[in-house]
Amino acid sequence: MGGADCERLVDAVLAQPVLAVTSLAYLIAAGLVLTWAVPADSLLAGTAGVVLLTVGIDSFAYHGPQPSWAQPAHDWPILAVAVVYTFALLRTGRRRWRVWAGAGAVFALAVAAHLAGRTGSPLCSPDSWWQWHGVWHVLSATAAASGARAMVRPG
Repeated sequence: MGGADCERLVDAVLAQPVLAVTSLAYLIAAGLVLTWAVPADSLLAGTAGVVLLTVGIDSFAYHGPQPSWAQPAHDWPILAVAVVYTFALLRTGRRRWRVWAGAGAVFALAVAAHLAGRTGSPLCSPDSWWQWHGVWHVLSATAAASGARAMVRPG
């Protein structure tokens, strides 16, 4: 598992320590989103927060201890994020376009980092503490938290 993410797999508690730690960015994003969603009684933002929480836990498991169930657990919540955020964008995009534009810009940077950090890319350095896939984790979590602000009515 994690062979395409550049960071070398090691025989330790955390198979990919940098990526395991940066996966925690999704837990931080989830916490922020839920603190906005609950008082605003926003089911959509609350759903985004719960899905981000799941992404963080499962990404940590995938890059960290790598139990046998980690591969599907890593991938399915990411698909759920895509569904929730696509629905939210279609529902709120016109009214909250400025929020979505900012989230989209950060997400574009995240995608660039993700592509830069693939195994075999010129920027891949498997033994480095700087991992582009880790940058993807932090930036995509930031974009997700930013986008979730569009799901909460201003006020």
